[in-house]
Amino acid sequence: MKKQTQKGLWTAVLLLALCVFGLVNLCATFAAKRFQTALDLTEENLYALSADTQKAVAGLENETNVYVFSAEADYPAMLREMLRRYTQLSDQLRVTYVDPTENPVLMTHYQQMGATLDASDILVEGAARIKAIPYADLILYTDNQPTGIDLEQQLTSALLYVNSSYAPRAVFTTGHGERPTSALQKLFTDNQFSVETVAIGVEDAQQPEVMVIAAPATDFTATDVTALQNYLGGGGKLMVFLEPTDAAMPNLNGFLSALGMAVQPDIVFEPKAYASGSPHNIIPMYTSSAVNAYFADHPVYVVMPSASAITLSASANGQQAEALLSTTADSYAKTDLRYTASEKAEGDVTGPFTVAAMADGKVFLAASRMMYADDLMGADSYANRMFLTQALGALWQQSTVLSLPARRLESATLPITGYQANLLAIALTGALPLMALAVGFAVKWRRRRL
Repeated sequence: MKKQTQKGLWTAVLLLALCVFGLVNLCATFAAKRFQTALDLTEENLYALSADTQKAVAGLENETNVYVFSAEADYPAMLREMLRRYTQLSDQLRVTYVDPTENPVLMTHYQQMGATLDASDILVEGAARIKAIPYADLILYTDNQPTGIDLEQQLTSALLYVNSSYAPRAVFTTGHGERPTSALQKLFTDNQFSVETVAIGVEDAQQPEVMVIAAPATDFTATDVTALQNYLGGGGKLMVFLEPTDAAMPNLNGFLSALGMAVQPDIVFEPKAYASGSPHNIIPMYTSSAVNAYFADHPVYVVMPSASAITLSASANGQQAEALLSTTADSYAKTDLRYTASEKAEGDVTGPFTVAAMADGKVFLAASRMMYADDLMGADSYANRMFLTQALGALWQQSTVLSLPARRLESATLPITGYQANLLAIALTGALPLMALAVGFAVKWRRRRL
């Protein structure tokens, strides 16, 4: 009788446990459907959205629609999950998947409004305007292999842009052989700027918020310099990129020297802090400037191929220009740009050198053209895009400038210089095997003596 009672009790406990388990499972399923809950268990939190994105989306005051021109089941799972997480941040945000083969009307409607759209592209519509995000901008490739996802930078910037009634202007100068890249222009469009290319004028009724001089091949005229001075005097901000050249530019260099930033006619080399196996691909160090505060928690470096030294001094109004990037004490500079050997030679000037600086919070100067090359700006293992974003944010403080790193789809590369890589190679292929061999001989010798 006692055994039957115990058996009945255990049966009741088992049935109760099964009921509780089923109820918990039901509740979890309901919660997943109702609240779209999901855990990000990836090693680098690939799906997690940054604090900047959470703040931007939570602050949406108007209904904003995100149209994905693809069947939902065909869209990449990682992008779908990130888009789903966006919708959890605000009731004002809606994500809708529209298959263009089954419903081409909506895509045609926005194309007639001026948007350039194709299958898998995204269209963001806010209170003020619309913006298309090409699918090609969402996926980063290296050697035709997908290596990263750049959805957060693109979409968060678009959400801010379409809900802002005012878009600041970035004007790239022309007429002096300037050489901007698509990546440099995209840096501005990613941060809600409209981008134009115009010749410098003394009078500009629509003065741009930021003007960009992208590595001119010829000098500016005296009239151009006067226009630049008037532009800065009216509150404008300027980004200048130069490179080592034999071309004389007394007017432009004189303008920069008056601001306390004189570019030297040389090319800088780093015997230790370099990338891609060449000492002219220098890896400068971040200074303690507030512009570089972002990199205290992001240990990734800038690469500046073919850079010149910048000599800093007080500007005409007495303010000292601020160094942003500088080389090591081992660096050296060659004044002969037609050098035949990169090794340090007699007569070469010894560093450290400043290679990027800012004057009066109005003018940013980098003495390297290749630092904004498309490949370097697109490489998430380098900080070129992030650094220039921080410089832009320091110049233009009236709106949010975002620097949201792309999600890596592969293991991150170690942020080490070419010199450090050589030392590691020597240690791993030479020193460690020799140490192991020495230990083996020592053990064998001790055993023979026993």
